[in-house]
Amino acid sequence: MKKDELIQKVKETIIEALDLNIKPEDIGDDDPLFGDGKTEGLFDNSLAVLEVTSALISEFDIDPSDFNNQSFSTIRSLANSVRKALEKK
Repeated sequence: MKKDELIQKVKETIIEALDLNIKPEDIGDDDPLFGDGKTEGLFDNSLAVLEVTSALISEFDIDPSDFNNQSFSTIRSLANSVRKALEKK
């Protein structure tokens, strides 16, 4: 899967898992997943991490240990973690 396709699929998975009312193109690849006080993130609490992680594990058939704290910085970092997990399969 190409990098752009993977990022698109990660966005779609996040939107579906969190039942967000936005389109994938409304989310920037480097948008933060958590807000920092100045900008709002896509995740409003740590439960969102569990929901998204579970959805990604199911979607891509990867292991939860493939994710770390850095995975949940931006859409791009999350997609990179998925890509690395897929490469080692």
